[in-house]
Amino acid sequence: MQNLEDRLVSRRSFLCALLGLGLAGPLSGCLPVAGTSVQPARPTPVGPAGQLTVAMPFRVVAIDPHGAQGVERSTLTVARHIFDTLVFRDPFTGNYKPALAIEWSIPDQNTWVFTLRPDVRYHDGSRLTSADVKACIERVLALKGPPAPLWAALEAVETPDERTVRIRTRTPVGTMLANLALLYIAPASRVNAEGFFNNPVGTGPFKFVSWRRDAEIRLEANTNYWGEPPGVQTLVFKDIPEVAGRVTALETGEVDFTYGLPPDQLPALRRNPELELVSVASYTYYFVWFNHQRPPFNDVRVRKAMWHALDIATMARDLLKDVGKPAQAPIPETVFGFTPQAPYEYNPARARQLLREAGFPEGFETTMQWNPGSGPQDRELVQAMISYWNAIGVKVKSLEKERAQWLKDLLDLNWDLNFQTNSVQTGDADFTLRRLYHSGARRLGYANPNLDRLLDEAATTLDQRRRLDLYAQAQRILWEEAVGIFPFDLLEVYVFRKRLSGFVPEPSGIPNFRLVRVL
Repeated sequence: MQNLEDRLVSRRSFLCALLGLGLAGPLSGCLPVAGTSVQPARPTPVGPAGQLTVAMPFRVVAIDPHGAQGVERSTLTVARHIFDTLVFRDPFTGNYKPALAIEWSIPDQNTWVFTLRPDVRYHDGSRLTSADVKACIERVLALKGPPAPLWAALEAVETPDERTVRIRTRTPVGTMLANLALLYIAPASRVNAEGFFNNPVGTGPFKFVSWRRDAEIRLEANTNYWGEPPGVQTLVFKDIPEVAGRVTALETGEVDFTYGLPPDQLPALRRNPELELVSVASYTYYFVWFNHQRPPFNDVRVRKAMWHALDIATMARDLLKDVGKPAQAPIPETVFGFTPQAPYEYNPARARQLLREAGFPEGFETTMQWNPGSGPQDRELVQAMISYWNAIGVKVKSLEKERAQWLKDLLDLNWDLNFQTNSVQTGDADFTLRRLYHSGARRLGYANPNLDRLLDEAATTLDQRRRLDLYAQAQRILWEEAVGIFPFDLLEVYVFRKRLSGFVPEPSGIPNFRLVRVL
């Protein structure tokens, strides 16, 4: 397997790039902020040709990137090809670069001003204007979905003219560019219309053609795209969530590309001369949440007992070889703000002692919900964890749920334990730490005023060095209070036919097919 971690920016350069965003003053040797009229270089255009068929490891429930599925990897994978954002994060340097916005400035700590490209049209021929940006930001807030907390400090979005967007906030927002890199823009006149995202119109490199639910989504090249033209004429996302089905489809040529495969499938695929495998350290990780509103998980001794009961190293070695490793913090090491923590020792005796101290000498019964296909070896990991917990007297019933029901119950706090993956889509700790663990998020019934203070300050300072220190303190609290169990960070492994060229993996785990070509 070709390992592309060495192609990604080093840890030092990665932090250097983020610290040098121009918010706290550039650092020596760091790349400058992309806040000028510098535009991405465009090679000589080549027309799109052929069809690229992708089998994703999870079903597409919605294409709407603003609402309840706004941080779902399946939603974002499709959305990034239909829509554009104002800026994008270069996966190799960590810098933010122009997309729909060609330049920006920070006239004061609470104001950001963006200038839009003059040459952008939607797939239906209508022009991009500042009103579209305003409508999409306000829509994210109104829907109150998972992306909404990123915009909690918003005061107003002003549009002094069609190409100027002025974002005013109540407090400084050190994550503004990261937030905008996740804000997909759609036309203000249509974005709130019922059914728009069943037949969406964007400015992206591909136009929406059709969606047969639980079957496929079909897109075609936008030959009038403002940026570098797409490499293929037709992009198809096949719904084949079952591992065996995806592997067979890849080997027979029914699909060209897939990912999210368990490690036991990789050796045979690696030996196939028609296939190529690449891997990259990702923003994605596994975790187990406790519902702190439901006893006994409001007792930190119980939470720590559950963690000490798990042999993380053995599970990683036996179940996640080549695709995962033991985690060191509540966020992966690829993310800005990561600080390693002392690991929880596998110690069943200590776990039973903690249960006795909490008043559960004989253990207790509970349930854990999970959605199959959210990550590699999820079923095997669920079974292994249940076995480990059973050894200390905690009997956990597995509640396997289909994606839509799982998500609804998750947001409604209708669960005891919840097992899932998460991806830090912006590459910034704020996306996970404040969005999920601030008491205002109400995601797992946990509240800690000291943690809230740290996360609020980290979000409202433009000093990126200070943000690193604050996130280090926040992660220590989450880890030591065992707010959840953070067992594994994941590598993203992509498998595709060698007739494809131009694919570059990103740590976000949201594959980008804009420049892929079929040879």
